[in-house]
Amino acid sequence: MTSEPIEAYGGVAFPRGLLESFADRMNGKPLPFHLDHDLTKPIRMRGVEVFAHDRSDGITELRFRAEIHANDVRFIESRPAMSATVMTPLARDVDTPSKSGARLQLGADHAWFDDEALIHAEERLVQRGVSAEYVLVQRAYQFAVVPDPQIYIEVAVSMLLSIGASAIWDGIKALFARRRTPPGADSSIPTTVNIQITHGNSSLRAVVTTAEAEAAHRAIEALDAVATGFQQDAQRSTKSVEPEASTSIWDDPNRRWTPPS
Repeated sequence: MTSEPIEAYGGVAFPRGLLESFADRMNGKPLPFHLDHDLTKPIRMRGVEVFAHDRSDGITELRFRAEIHANDVRFIESRPAMSATVMTPLARDVDTPSKSGARLQLGADHAWFDDEALIHAEERLVQRGVSAEYVLVQRAYQFAVVPDPQIYIEVAVSMLLSIGASAIWDGIKALFARRRTPPGADSSIPTTVNIQITHGNSSLRAVVTTAEAEAAHRAIEALDAVATGFQQDAQRSTKSVEPEASTSIWDDPNRRWTPPS
């Protein structure tokens, strides 16, 4: 993550002061690391320290120090740099206080989904009975060489089961319908929908990657059963430490979510 302009986002660039604020916000908090922005491929780290570093060419970049699990070191060594995904407000919401009580957060990569697409998705969720005060929509910026079409959802399991997965699908469907292809990108790249379901300190990631809206629809419609099982397991858990998030992948040929692992 650097201060260099990013062509995919129309040349947007983050100055040193903003990068420093990112570093301050990340330090002292558990940070999820994943291989190639793929939530199904976590990299295990602890003791992460993030800091800003000025290169000789005048560009500022974020660097980090951390203890890395011995089995995951090879992933770091095989890549020359790491990137980050950052959520920022829509242009509409820049001067609006953040919704600290949001129970459903929806973000999408800004190169592939513009603000209007997210606003339309928000409207669909509200029409399905989700209170506007509980919904937070944001731009996602992937600081990668070529950002890919990613949709991010974080939802409390109680809300998911209350409104039903079909309501979530209405919001996602609005994004699929308004997906755009940024200059130089491959229009055939599939969309990845990353759903994080939370219950207290427990969380479950559900990930579906597809170029077909129909496959995403099947996956989301089958999510209620997964969420119910996750809630029951979380309620039975007696762990006193924060558990690691498990991940379930949509297997479209077999029309099922894989067992969480």
